[in-house]
Amino acid sequence: MTSLRLLVPSLALAAALGARAGEPRAAAGIVPPVPLVAAAGSGAGAEPGLTLAAARRAQDLGLPSVAADLYRRLRTADPADPDGLTLALATALIDAGRAEEALTVLEEYRGARGSAWQLRAGLAASQLRRLDAARAAVAAVREADLPASDRAWWWFLQGELADLARAGEFARANEFYRRAEEAAPNELARARFQLAAETLRLRLNAPREADLRPMRENYERQQGSALGYGFAQTYAVALDALGQKGQAVTFLQGVLVGLPRAERVWWDKLRLVLGLIGDKSRTGAGRNALGQLLESGHDPLRQRQALQILAAESGAEPERAQFRALLSRLLEARPDHPIKESLLYFRAQLALLEREFATAEEDANALLRQFPLSPLRVHALGVLTQSAWEQRRYRLAADFAQRTRTELRAQGAAGAGEAALALLEAEAWFRAGLASGDRADYRGAAAAYAAVVRARTAEIPAERWGGLMLQRILAEIRAGSGEAGRVLDELAADPAFDAENRWRAEWSLARALLTEGAAGVREAYGRVNRLLAVAPPAGLPGELRVRMAWLQARLAYDSGELERAVELSGALLVAPELPAALRTELTSTAALLRGRAEFALGREPAALETLRRLRAEHPGSEAAASSFLTEAEHFADQDKIDEARNRLISLTDNPAYRTSDYVPFALFRLATLAERLGRPENLQEANKRIEELVASPAGATQPDLVFAARLRQGNIFRKLNDFPAAQRAYEDLVNRYPRRPDVVLAQLALADTHSAQSSSGDPTHADAAQLLFEQLRDRVDAPRDVRVEAGHKLGLLLARRGRVEEAIAVWWRDVVQPNLREEAGPFEPGATRPYWLARTLRELGEALERLGRTDEARRAYELLLDQRLPAGESIARARLEQLGGGARR
Repeated sequence: MTSLRLLVPSLALAAALGARAGEPRAAAGIVPPVPLVAAAGSGAGAEPGLTLAAARRAQDLGLPSVAADLYRRLRTADPADPDGLTLALATALIDAGRAEEALTVLEEYRGARGSAWQLRAGLAASQLRRLDAARAAVAAVREADLPASDRAWWWFLQGELADLARAGEFARANEFYRRAEEAAPNELARARFQLAAETLRLRLNAPREADLRPMRENYERQQGSALGYGFAQTYAVALDALGQKGQAVTFLQGVLVGLPRAERVWWDKLRLVLGLIGDKSRTGAGRNALGQLLESGHDPLRQRQALQILAAESGAEPERAQFRALLSRLLEARPDHPIKESLLYFRAQLALLEREFATAEEDANALLRQFPLSPLRVHALGVLTQSAWEQRRYRLAADFAQRTRTELRAQGAAGAGEAALALLEAEAWFRAGLASGDRADYRGAAAAYAAVVRARTAEIPAERWGGLMLQRILAEIRAGSGEAGRVLDELAADPAFDAENRWRAEWSLARALLTEGAAGVREAYGRVNRLLAVAPPAGLPGELRVRMAWLQARLAYDSGELERAVELSGALLVAPELPAALRTELTSTAALLRGRAEFALGREPAALETLRRLRAEHPGSEAAASSFLTEAEHFADQDKIDEARNRLISLTDNPAYRTSDYVPFALFRLATLAERLGRPENLQEANKRIEELVASPAGATQPDLVFAARLRQGNIFRKLNDFPAAQRAYEDLVNRYPRRPDVVLAQLALADTHSAQSSSGDPTHADAAQLLFEQLRDRVDAPRDVRVEAGHKLGLLLARRGRVEEAIAVWWRDVVQPNLREEAGPFEPGATRPYWLARTLRELGEALERLGRTDEARRAYELLLDQRLPAGESIARARLEQLGGGARR
């Protein structure tokens, strides 16, 4: 069936990360197909927010290539903020040393090329040694316009240009680098900037082959001194620059063998240089040096640099396994490692990527608990948010998203993804509601969406606000707050609430109001009439207006305005230019609605002609299938059972409708009509139709109908006095559907069947019946009607087994007392408790009479009369007359 989706589906998180009761009502079968059943949105799309947070964490971890991949995925998924993602992607590419790619990406930027854009263009140009372009970009930057997150990059770029100047302005460059490190948001970022500056200087000069000999001689003259270790570093870097990597690695290894631990600075620094130069595969010299530095180094800053390099070089097995083992060994060491906070964060993120959620959560919680003032708290909360989301623990995800936003504000980073987290919180509550059906979850979603809409942050583009307002309405509807109409009317005055989303909201609200009885139908009808009374807004999709007109016709029918329903549905039969599938759906369902209205007006010939034409013009359509059921109901209401059955058989035996969802309903209706005739052969036919229903292709997709049919089948077997067959039918339901709330109906019927088969000679059935009645009486999750009926029948069974005192206790304690003495207020419409309570009081009175306890019996009969219960009044009055004193009036 064609349907409009309310929201564009959001990007799947896994792809973004590259990570591995009873019988249905008779009318149920004849409800016409609805040509605008739009999926109630799963939300406003939280996955982009999670992926954005994951990309930012990857960059903070020193994994810019991973971050760049995530940003690219977001940009291809209809992003809400394409320019923001373009800048983020360019930043990650620059951080990864991919300056040419960064410049290409920056050319795709669609907005004004302000300071943030110029900063990234300058960084990329500087990396490519296009110094004139880099200086021009720096000149175009206004520092005051840069967000706080860009300040460190701004200072770093100026330091880089000072280093690259002909005169080598090293003192000035050092000051810029210092300011960059101070502006970094945490120790990990600070370590990255410091490492970048040092790496730049190590590779600043281009050595010649002729320079190698004097460099080696300088080292040998000063060997064993701090000055000599500096010469060793210079010589090794020069060898590497000239393509002699093997000689550079061998030389540094030799120097490190004789380097005493007392030389703390050079012990760390030369291992870092060897780590930068050497092979970083699992057994490589570079990886080994970085591991030594991380494990036994002296400077926490150097250790964080080693940690980031190892993480970046551990993207695949076996390096990843080795890195994971190293992290675990360091975290288990005592005393605590100097950078334990960073180790916990890296292992948590690694575990999250590998979907080891328990480890990720354990490490993130340890970081929060042991380092309460850490700037990494916000990232640890991000890990917990993503972990909860990926496990579909949406309530927990909503809570962590809210805590992450709070932490961002506490760190003075409000706005850095805060809006995305707010949307994630709202989406998480909405999905929790979809999973649980709990209105409280939808109330949380409605409140969260309302907060997002009120904030109206610039982080969310203007074109998204209409969709968010729609999502708030959907949450209000599902929350059952009764506020959806008021909220929709308030938002309708907001210019950001575009016409298409407004109409979708009206559609969703009207569909929800249809379930609220006559008052809801009237409200929905009024809203749709007012909407269609004015010219459609410019730009509104034509098909949306036509579908709303269909709903207006449906509401006219439901409101009893049958003549108008005929008129409105007739107008839809000449549909405007629409896609072929939608036009067929719209005109066929309009014809079905018109036929139903004509039947309701008593115009049988016109209705039959309308439905005949429907089947001729749209053979095989769902509306055509439903038309057989419509006609069958019409004839069944007039007791023309044969006519009704013929219409149903025309559907069930027609190959064109073999897979229609309406065929199982037709078979069920055939079974109920055959049962209605009541003769043994009719009951056998009813059983046959039910077996056809269960075996039909569409029956397998409708478990509710199959359950109701099997339950009816058991009842039919009991009418045929075939209690063993009835028992098998009910046992099949109990075993097949143990978690259905309405399985208690099958259990009650099974208890009745055992009770009917009980005899004094064989207590097996009586024992089984008693156990089932007791279980149903005590089930707090069973409807009160079921518990009362089970209690009544349990007492009857006990009395029949000669345990009258127990029966009296059950009737009074478990049936009468909680449901008449303690239950306040009138019974709800359709409740069966009043009938079973009346039966119970009558049986109780008669049992007490047989025991000679006439005063108690009289009180039972008087209670039956006082409560105005619907059965047994005349018997109670007669019994009171016989007991003396007469009945109270």
